[in-house]
Amino acid sequence: MERTRSSLTRRAAAWLATAVLATAVAGAPGVARAETEVVGDESARLERGETVVFDQVVDRAARHYVGGTTYTIIDASQPELETLFADVRAYKQLLPHTKQARLIGMTGNDFFVELRQGNSVVETSYTIRVRREEPKPGTVAYRFWLDRTKPHGIEDAWGYFRLEPLPDASGGPRVLLTYGILVDVGPGLVRDLFEERLRQLALTVPQLVRQYALAHFRWGSPA
Repeated sequence: MERTRSSLTRRAAAWLATAVLATAVAGAPGVARAETEVVGDESARLERGETVVFDQVVDRAARHYVGGTTYTIIDASQPELETLFADVRAYKQLLPHTKQARLIGMTGNDFFVELRQGNSVVETSYTIRVRREEPKPGTVAYRFWLDRTKPHGIEDAWGYFRLEPLPDASGGPRVLLTYGILVDVGPGLVRDLFEERLRQLALTVPQLVRQYALAHFRWGSPA
């Protein structure tokens, strides 16, 4: 058990030390590199079940992006989590303040999801393009970015979910979920009043994934 825990800690630390937000998203040229560095007990926090969050603000030309990178360990198998990301119906539970999520088309392995999000004060709609990739053997990533050819109430958005299986710690399979996102809501009142709140909400997605896994997947179920 100690060997497994030590292996997990080293693996998590390696991810935290080397992780970057993707620098090239199809349809959205590289925006930023978000280098992270392990300090203090971040890998131990990750092992305890906490989500490690690195905030990010990027200004590039006329663009102003907010978001960040998060790391969390999910008690589920990689195939289970893949069914979640492929199920557009689940997006309402994974993305904060999402009122509607519907599949509107596919191109090859890419699929297009129209989202309507907001609250009683502000609401917007846009479409994201989602692509499944295998950046290295055993690791799966789902990249997404704003489809600017369709109506969009925000200026730009892109990010990814990355799933890497971890050694079984006797309680069932686990996955290290890396989630990165950058959003430009555009100038005006929405940015002035709600940008920080939107950034905070965007970075809660891994916790919502954890809750979904706990409620729906066999390996994430309470004992």
